[in-house]
Amino acid sequence: MKKIAIIDACVDTPEEIILAGDLDAYRLFGDPSIAPTTADEHVPASHCVWTRNILEQGLRGLPNDIVGLVSTHGCDCTNRQFDIWLDTVDLDFMYFLNSPLKRDQTAKDFFIQDMKELIRQLEDHFNIEITDQKLREQIVLMNKIRRKLKELSEYRTKMMLKFSELHQLIKSTLTTDKTHALQMLNEKLEELKTRESFSDESLKHVLLTGSVIDDNSFVKNIENAGFHIVIDDMCIGTHYFWNTMDESGDPLEAIANYHFEKPIYSTKVPSHQRFKFIESLIDKYQVDGVINIAQKFCESILYDHPFLSDKFRQNKMPYLFVEKEYNREAYKQLSTRFDAFAEII
Repeated sequence: MKKIAIIDACVDTPEEIILAGDLDAYRLFGDPSIAPTTADEHVPASHCVWTRNILEQGLRGLPNDIVGLVSTHGCDCTNRQFDIWLDTVDLDFMYFLNSPLKRDQTAKDFFIQDMKELIRQLEDHFNIEITDQKLREQIVLMNKIRRKLKELSEYRTKMMLKFSELHQLIKSTLTTDKTHALQMLNEKLEELKTRESFSDESLKHVLLTGSVIDDNSFVKNIENAGFHIVIDDMCIGTHYFWNTMDESGDPLEAIANYHFEKPIYSTKVPSHQRFKFIESLIDKYQVDGVINIAQKFCESILYDHPFLSDKFRQNKMPYLFVEKEYNREAYKQLSTRFDAFAEII
């Protein structure tokens, strides 16, 4: 099946629209094994390391089954890089979807209108029809996936599933046929029912938040330092499955409501809502500390850090902020910081 690639600094792209056009939604992830040498010819080296890595892949050439791209309004780096994609990457279909920063009614109406334009352009370019009925069918399917992922996530509290494993399942869901993904998640749930707990009193239960973290090996590095990520506030994490969509009524209204009501990301406003969500997770999951990871030059997370640091200090919650490069050799340099944080909580 033909694939539409997704560039998304959050998880704001309405996959249901792509799926309703009988196309596969395929989120692009970074590749820490490559350097952004070509991308650095187009953007300064002081731009977010992750977005430069994604651009590098586009400049080198995407797989042949990717026939189009939807880039959704997230951080400023991904937004402005879309212009570079238009000029330099060989794809016939490209669309920039405006996911508003605000969450008021005017912003929602704007988002719905832009989704309608996305539908119109997909229909015209690929000679397809995206009906309300097809959208509702995909909403139902995606809701099943979200519920399964949330059920899987709760096995972290039972010490039967690590976040690194859940993280990989979410990545697979974002890059495979959704019917197959649902089957994969069902099989994983059945397998978990037969697992033994890996309960270990020495593991420190933490909440992980921060930039887009798509390299599974980095998540494993945190776990290997003595942490169990019992809950998270991540795009490739709770933000992808925490809520579900209304399956009745107007489907675009349901999609818009879902994206405006899900956990807020650092690129959206008002940012204090993000802290309230994290605070609710801390209380519910009884975490020992919070780890906040920023991809190097990730401005939205860097701006949030002083506010979060002050709030956690007031609440006497141990807090570690780490800014990292996007390559695996650099990860090793962070081990001492993780070790020290594990010792103080």
